[in-house]
Amino acid sequence: MRVVLAMLWLIALCLPASAAEVVQRFDTNGDGQIDQWEYYEADVLTRLEKDRDYDARVDHWVTYRDGKAVQAEFDTNGSGKADQREFYDADGALQRVTNDEDGDGTFEQQLFYGADKQLERLEKDTNGDGNPDQWQTFEQGKVARIALDQDFSGKPEQWQSFDPSGATSLIEIDSTGNGKVDQWHRYTNGKVGQVDIDEDADGKIDQIIHYDGEGRIARVLQNLDADGKPHAWMEYKEGVLASSAFDTSNNGQADQWHHYHADGHVARIEYDQNGDGRPDQWEHFKPGSDEPHKVESDTTGDGKVDTVWETSGR
Repeated sequence: MRVVLAMLWLIALCLPASAAEVVQRFDTNGDGQIDQWEYYEADVLTRLEKDRDYDARVDHWVTYRDGKAVQAEFDTNGSGKADQREFYDADGALQRVTNDEDGDGTFEQQLFYGADKQLERLEKDTNGDGNPDQWQTFEQGKVARIALDQDFSGKPEQWQSFDPSGATSLIEIDSTGNGKVDQWHRYTNGKVGQVDIDEDADGKIDQIIHYDGEGRIARVLQNLDADGKPHAWMEYKEGVLASSAFDTSNNGQADQWHHYHADGHVARIEYDQNGDGRPDQWEHFKPGSDEPHKVESDTTGDGKVDTVWETSGR
């Protein structure tokens, strides 16, 4: 009797769901409960419903057209409603996946696949306003670039690129919101090595910051002219400003040099007042003081100090 009942149960029950639709019901795991339903019209499969985890609730739905799957839905969290959808082309290849990641009924993530079935791009709505604010592109299944709309204006203002290992190689930033990149953060082995900045939004680099292997500022070039030549240079030691040079006459060469104490206060300033490329005046500062306590000058241009001014009480 048990064998007969089992055989009867395993036979698909072909019952009409409507005048034109036939449904077949299956117990695929032999536990005595129906867990798969197939719907046919004119002997062509149109829908499939399945209870994949055998908890007596449907958690998988597939829609067919001309006998081929065009859309599938999944309940991945046991809520009783679909939180993932897959869409297929006419050949049955996966084209797009949408996900409701927080279970609120809104599908805020979309993944797009290419002809080779590899993930090509991803769009995500992180704030739930119905508009994507994160865009990712992929190469050979790995993320290659991310665009971020951090102020939710509808357009990205930051772009992050990755090398084949997955490490960040470049971050581009539109800090003014005018749609143009004005900062370029360049990385080596996952660490920032150089930052280029367009400070006046004219499309030209005005400042370049170099970093050491520990990610500390090592050198800064400022006030770059149309030819890309700087008019100010800052040198750092272990991330602390050690010296700087300035081209105050804009002739392409430094004519003022600043040296600093360990606490960042100026220790000595050197001036080239006659434009021969050599300092001819030196101002010396005590730690924490903004006024020089000694000034030395070379008035003859022979490179030797011949005049000294010094405050009393030294």
